[in-house]
Amino acid sequence: MQRQVSAVPQAVMPVDVSQSLAEAVHSLGDGLLLMDREYRIVFANEQSRRISRFKPTDLHGPTHWELFPTTVGTELEEKYRRVMEERVPQELETYYAPFDVWLRIRAFPAGEGIAVHYADITALKQANAEKEANASRMQEVMDSVTDGILTVDRDWIITFVNRAGRRLLDAMGEVVGRGLFHAFPGIMYPGPNFMRHYFAAMNDRVSAEFEASYGDPLNVTVTVQVRPSDEGILLIFRDVTRERNDEEAIRASEAKYRALTELGPQAVWTGSPDGEITYANQRFLRYLGAAEVSAGQQWRRGFDPLDRDRVMSAWLHSVATGESYDVEARMVRAQDRASRWWRLQAVPVRDDSGAITMWLGIANDIHDAKMAREQLEAQQAETERRRRELQAVYDTAPVGLALFEPKEFRYLQVNQRQAEIIGLPREQILGRRFQEVVATELVPAMFARVAQGETVRDLTFTTEFHARPGEKRSFNVNYSPVFAEDGSVRAISAAVLEITQLWKAEAALVQSEKLAAVGRLASSISHEINNPLEAVTNLLYLSLSDENLNETTQSYLRLAQDELCRVSQIATQTLRFHRQADNPTAVTAAQLIDPVLNLYAGRLVNSGIHVEASYSTARKVFCFENDIRQVLNNLIANAIDAMRTGGRLLLRAHDAFDLRSDTPGVRIAVADTGHGMSRDTASRIFEPFYTTKGLNGNGLGLWISKGIVERHQGHLWVRSTQHPVMHGTVFSMFLPTAE
Repeated sequence: MQRQVSAVPQAVMPVDVSQSLAEAVHSLGDGLLLMDREYRIVFANEQSRRISRFKPTDLHGPTHWELFPTTVGTELEEKYRRVMEERVPQELETYYAPFDVWLRIRAFPAGEGIAVHYADITALKQANAEKEANASRMQEVMDSVTDGILTVDRDWIITFVNRAGRRLLDAMGEVVGRGLFHAFPGIMYPGPNFMRHYFAAMNDRVSAEFEASYGDPLNVTVTVQVRPSDEGILLIFRDVTRERNDEEAIRASEAKYRALTELGPQAVWTGSPDGEITYANQRFLRYLGAAEVSAGQQWRRGFDPLDRDRVMSAWLHSVATGESYDVEARMVRAQDRASRWWRLQAVPVRDDSGAITMWLGIANDIHDAKMAREQLEAQQAETERRRRELQAVYDTAPVGLALFEPKEFRYLQVNQRQAEIIGLPREQILGRRFQEVVATELVPAMFARVAQGETVRDLTFTTEFHARPGEKRSFNVNYSPVFAEDGSVRAISAAVLEITQLWKAEAALVQSEKLAAVGRLASSISHEINNPLEAVTNLLYLSLSDENLNETTQSYLRLAQDELCRVSQIATQTLRFHRQADNPTAVTAAQLIDPVLNLYAGRLVNSGIHVEASYSTARKVFCFENDIRQVLNNLIANAIDAMRTGGRLLLRAHDAFDLRSDTPGVRIAVADTGHGMSRDTASRIFEPFYTTKGLNGNGLGLWISKGIVERHQGHLWVRSTQHPVMHGTVFSMFLPTAE
């Protein structure tokens, strides 16, 4: 057996085996799987997948202990590890409760891992249990009868003697386990030909019945029935020594036999070879309420109409074929007309020629057991339905939920939300220790307290996950112990609520309020500064009217006048930024871009940035110009930040057409020769609160800008590269010209 199984693992490896042999392995009636040194399943045929109910995606993934956690700490684990470590084949039968299945398992070393061959023996176990129960009942029946019953196997070894037989053969001592001819040497002597009948039954399968006398030490006359059986032959013998001398003793024996039948717990009945019921004991008659069962087909009326046709069909089939009769059906109780489930069984009794002489049957009331079984099945179905509902709620909950084992803090279960928070698929999380997933030392200390039975509520902390390095996130968590029946902590339950966005929103609101205050202050300063600027401008104008000034002084005054005009323009533009128009206006790209460039003129010069602005269109767009200037302000400020050591800032505007909305418009591009962005950064640049500026940014500028452009029925997108030579970023904004 070991050589056959150990060869299979090599045959199922994709590299070494032909397709036909692989198909043969998959078509096996039993399960076959391979595990590597880490107890991960690397191969499983179709039958093993059906029995074990795992998916092809489980291959090369979770370990056996993760797929079947209830096997941890069992005899199965001990056997598997012995095969793995000692390379010694193991065999066992085990019951796996989650699937309600019995398995016969054989494990063998295979390569670096192990091969497991197993079969579903649930039906066999149930049949054996029922067989044992029937055997026990049959033992009781056999022990209750007065005839001696003895069974002999095909090796002529006595395998069973009932109570009456032991009494009759008491002088022979213990005979079970002895050879028939050694235990009863007298049957080999001339005279009554025991041997002829025994060999005919054993070899030719011919039944016989005869009467004979046996000498010392029994000194009895017996009637012997010898019948072939599956195991060998069956001997039914009765001491008729006294019966031959006293017919009254015979009648007493028959009465006793009938009394035992009547007093037995089962309903006993017999039938004629053609199927008519000839006898039923009092228990059966009392239930049916019939004084006479043998009259015609009256007995059929005892069955529930719903089952009557089925019962008759099965009975007539047995009568016609000689097969044993076994059926479950409802019979109507005469006392209250209630229908109860019964199991009726019958076997044919044959003569020497093999013809059926009668049917011997028993019936058992199984109603209570059947109802209990159906109720249990219904309860199990309802429990499973509720479990699926709870699992659905667990999996779809908007809060991260997880379950940990209390010693090494390994993940036992996570819902979909928790997997999204961690950033890994569930199968890559389950079985891993908490520290392997989350980069924090705070939580394991909390787990240690929960493992002692303490509950931790409203714990707030900031951390990052190994799957998302550098990404700080904040959480509010609750940890609770899950107690076993003995009061020990068998698991730790975790409920995780992410509050990163909430904290960022609070910070953004604070920052927004600061910016609003600065805007109001700037507006106030801009408004107040215009009055002294106007006075100084008038004084310069009057000074230039003096004809006595030399050329040098006049040039200085004109330069001062130009700078004051620029200051006035900047102050006026700042005031316009703060004030929001009530209605959109039609403006050109130059009218939108130039005021923003004037605001950054000094910073651009100081940063060594060369500005190239080119407008190839005079088409006007309808917009809230201050909103669009806010967008341009963000884009130009970001471009300046990206060119700390100088560079080129390019601004272009030209006519465009949006194919998605079939709309004409103007496209404005803001390009820089800065360091550029990675692909991941560019893909997230418009997310709220996402920033690459650390404490200097709040992650809202581009998100707000994109929203402003989309409210104008436009589009804002970005391209960027970090190429060593051609690096930089281009933001493109499309605005429709239609109102």
